[in-house]
Formats: sequence, C-alpha cells, structure tokens
Amino acid sequence: MAFRGWNYGDMFDAVARIVEPNQPALIHGETSIGWREFDRRTNNLARALIARGTKPDDKIAFYTRNHPAYMEGLVAGFKARQVHVNVNYRYVADEVRYILENADAATVIFGREFSPIVSQIRDQLPLTQRWLVVEDGSSAAVPSFAESYEALAAQGDGTPLKIERSPDDLFFIYTGGTTGMPKGVMWRHDPLRRALLNPALVERVPQNLDEHLEIVKAAGRGSISMPACPLMHGTGLLTAIAALAAGGTVVTLQNPHFDAVEMWRAVDRHRVQQIVIVGDAFAKPMLRALEEAPGKYDVSCVAAIVSSGVMWSSEVKRSLLKHMPQVALLDSFGSSEGVGFGLSIMTAAGVIETAKFQIGDNVKVFTPEGREVAPGSGEVGLIARGDPLPEGYYKDAAAAASTPPAKRCFRKKSRRF
Repeated sequence: MAFRGWNYGDMFDAVARIVEPNQPALIHGETSIGWREFDRRTNNLARALIARGTKPDDKIAFYTRNHPAYMEGLVAGFKARQVHVNVNYRYVADEVRYILENADAATVIFGREFSPIVSQIRDQLPLTQRWLVVEDGSSAAVPSFAESYEALAAQGDGTPLKIERSPDDLFFIYTGGTTGMPKGVMWRHDPLRRALLNPALVERVPQNLDEHLEIVKAAGRGSISMPACPLMHGTGLLTAIAALAAGGTVVTLQNPHFDAVEMWRAVDRHRVQQIVIVGDAFAKPMLRALEEAPGKYDVSCVAAIVSSGVMWSSEVKRSLLKHMPQVALLDSFGSSEGVGFGLSIMTAAGVIETAKFQIGDNVKVFTPEGREVAPGSGEVGLIARGDPLPEGYYKDAAAAASTPPAKRCFRKKSRRF
C-alpha cells in the first residue's frame, strides 16, 4: 500500500511491534512501564474513549504535571484520533476554563491535585463530557463526576484498535505567546512529523513508515530521554514524542518543581542520554548541583542536552562542558508555530556564541517590508519558515486571513542575519 503520510497513531502501533517488549517506555520514580505494557494500556484507553462516545477530531485536554499518564493519554489519543490540547497547570480557574472552552475539549485528563479547580469550572463547560482523574499523590477530594484514568487504562485485552487514521489528523499546542489570550496552534500529523525530522541531527531521514521502522530496528535500543521541563510546553512534549516514536524511553521527574539534584540522581540511575531543558532557568541550577558535589553523579551517559524557548548563555554552556566534555549542547530556535527555525550546537571541541544559529532549510530572513535579507549582511530582519507548517490558530480566522497568500509562513522575532 502506498504511504499516505505520517500519522502518530499508526506509528506507535508499528513501533510497539518491533521494540523489545520489556524495554521501558516510561519511567517515573519507581514506576517503570515497559513497551508491551505501554502498548496495551494505550490501546485500552483509546478503546475506552471510543466506547464512551468520542469521535475522530474530538479534543482531549491534559491538565496534569509530568506523569506517565500524560504520554499514555497522548498516545491513546493519537490511536483514537483525538486532538491533543495542553493546559498550563499554573493557570488559575478562569484561564483553565478559557483553554478548555476555546478548544471545545470533549475529554479532560487531570491530576487529582487540580480537583478543586475542575469542580469549580465543570458546570461552565457543557461540551466536556468526560473527566478522567489521575492519581498523583494528592489527597484532594475527587469530584463525583470523574472517572478513574487508571481503571480505563488497566481494563481490556490491550489489542490494537485496527482503525483507519489519516495524516490530516490534528494536534494542538496552546501557546501563551506575547499578546492576548492563549492560542491553539493547529498541526496536522504529517507536517508535524516532517518538521520534527531535523536532517542536521539524523544520519538518514525516513521517507515513510517502513523506512522509519528499519531505522528503529537498526539502532537497537532507543534513546533514553528526560524532559526536565514540563510536558505541557512544546519543548518537552515534542522531544518526548520524538523519543518514543523512535522506540526510546521517556524519564520524568516526580518533584512538582524542578530539582536539579533529583534530576542528576535520575540521570545517573537510569543512564539518561538526552536531557531537555528551557534555557538558563534549568541550566544554572543543574550547573550549581554539579559544582556543589563534584564527581557525585555519573553523567558519562549523557550525549546531548537540548534547550529551546529562552536564553541559554554561553558562560553556562562552557561551565557545563567542563563537567561533561562528551556532551553536545543543542540550542534550538523555534516556536509552537514553526518548529526548526535554526540550531546552535556547542561542544567541548567547538565553542559557538549563543546568539549565532545556523538556520534550517526553507528558512529565510525578511525586512518588515518583505524584502529578503542577504546572509552575512548584518541586517536585522524577521525570520520566517516555509512548509512544513501548522494550519493556523484554532478559531482565529483573523490570524489566518493575515497570512501572506503568496507563501504561507510563520514569522518569528527579529534577528541579525
């Protein structure tokens, strides 16, 4: 059958068939979920969602901190053709209600600690039909209308759904942006997958699912990746999706607030190969923990630290490399609206200034008037990325109408070129 385009539900069905069954897919504290169990639980949950009336293109919202249920629920949503919606757990009740209402969320998976807010806003959300509560160690009273997430994931025979999916299935990332209310960036599976396949970071870019499976088989055990930042943000979530889609392992931390000591202990214990952070806010405490206890943690397993979203200073990068000379520090320049604008890589052998990014293919810089800026000119302009791109913002026709008709692109902040 001809390849119709990437769909993450199909991809996870296929990868689960070839990965070593007992290899961990998810690790969270003392909890380890192997790939066979991960596949079984996500199939059970997907089937339970469909049995409860969900339809393709229904929205499934995630209102929880980093927890195995986030990635399980996400993959179950892919399999059931549900549209992911992220909810910032730092929001107050009115902001949470706004996201769920704006997204038309039909299902909400929420951590038990957020039960008071869920109880407060539930009656204001008539379109939300299913509330699944995740046990997260909280003692908050569970709303009577909520079902147990764990019960749905644990019950069933775990067999694949065997439904036809589409490369046009949707995936939302709500981004706070810099102005106005949060907006839902609409990605279709196929362009999102193509956007995440960075040719600068892989030896071979697969053109279809069969080629992807060949690469996963040849690589053997997948990479062990730790999103130290929240999964509810694109940086942590997209890298976690990429790690799992390659047959790897995602390790998450238990502390509700970032704890660098907990992180390094988990890195040492689970032999984490990739750490995902958001700039100096994470990197500085990571460095401080290493400096306060030299040699305490075995960090020789770490091959890469990936950052995106905010500034990651050269000074901190250089200092981290003194403790981990084998590591490549990847500083990604992008956004929820346009993955892969550029990349800066620093290693012990090659120091690169923080602000200098090698822009990717199909990325250009323009003046505010629309004139293309010549590389190396030093002129300041707006950086823009062509396809693959998202569809636009959910329920925001004005933003869609303002997109240049000649070449659809999303623009980022000014950069000197």
